[in-house]
Amino acid sequence: MSQMQILNMKPQEMTGYSYLCNCGKTHSVDIKKIAVGKGTVNRVPELLEEYRDKKIIVVSDKNTWEIAGKKVCDILKESDFTQVSTYIAESEDYPIVVPDERVVARLLYETPNDTALLLAVGSGTINDLCKIVSYKMGIASATIGTAPSMDGYASPMSPLIVNNSKVTYLSHYPVAIVCDSEIMATAPKIMFQAGFGDIVGKYTALADWQLTVKMNGEYYCETTAELVRNAVNLCVENAEKYMAGDYDAIDTMNDALLLSGIAMGLVGISRPASGCEHHMAHFWELDALKKGIDHPLHGNSVGVGSIVACEAYKIMKERYEDVREIEVPDPDFIRDIYRKTGSALTPGEIGVPRDVFNDCINNAYRIRPRYTIFNYAKNAGFLPELANILTEVFYGK
Repeated sequence: MSQMQILNMKPQEMTGYSYLCNCGKTHSVDIKKIAVGKGTVNRVPELLEEYRDKKIIVVSDKNTWEIAGKKVCDILKESDFTQVSTYIAESEDYPIVVPDERVVARLLYETPNDTALLLAVGSGTINDLCKIVSYKMGIASATIGTAPSMDGYASPMSPLIVNNSKVTYLSHYPVAIVCDSEIMATAPKIMFQAGFGDIVGKYTALADWQLTVKMNGEYYCETTAELVRNAVNLCVENAEKYMAGDYDAIDTMNDALLLSGIAMGLVGISRPASGCEHHMAHFWELDALKKGIDHPLHGNSVGVGSIVACEAYKIMKERYEDVREIEVPDPDFIRDIYRKTGSALTPGEIGVPRDVFNDCINNAYRIRPRYTIFNYAKNAGFLPELANILTEVFYGK
């Protein structure tokens, strides 16, 4: 099949799709089934038919159990799935589930060796836990999304917190993904904003990818980048309807979130979806966890980080010729997009103190071995000054 076909396909049409790309690689989508739309949770028995007589563990947290976990169990049992059990994940030291070594180990311990499928009912954390544990056990996972809050549903990777650091591990694609807009419409507004922030953050992720191609000759796939770019633009066009809970707009966002995850799987790296805006988000999250305080949802931090990244590019373009040809939006364009969703526009609004922000600009590049605009500034000897300039932009003199 032609590589150009994928640019016009919805995620549901990409299952099992494979093509030889101009980048020189053969890309494949190894997800078997995807269902997006109102009422699709009722299709779970059909989508998981091959596991009807096998052991399934439905994994949720306390909130997602009430939102959809119990309903999923009832649907399966009513359809004669006889080996369905449940596991509700929790973190002893935090009010929410934190995907650290203890939580991963506990799920691994609680999963019998004869389990065939871990069925995640939740969003980012539950999804990542099930993918990594099922991958390590050599079994399958599937996902029922409960909020349009992040782009990891279709990603073959699992970001976890290990030794107080954010580390992304290779896991595998879920065999099936269900994004029911009727369920997701019940998610809090802040989770809608998180999903929007995670998607719009791709603008700067793609800019960092272009930058490292220019500076380091890193691998690049224009078709995959275009796939992500198209998804972002479509979400931006539907921002107001999405925040109003319109089912079609939620489906559009779910398509974009799934496409972002699929894009990472196509190229085998997170470059199409993650750059310095994610490094900042991870830095702020880890700082809060170390202090035992609440932190924003990942996508909300990514949204603010994308504004910071655009400001950084604007400053660097005035000083360094290498950066001038990189495609990145003006920061005010990004601010206008986020205003449509009522999202935070500054790090202070999401609880990041001035000193932590300055420290973040100087050190967030250490979070991942991935070249970004901050690595460029460091190599140019400009990073401390850039940190001070950005601190004044967002916090005043």
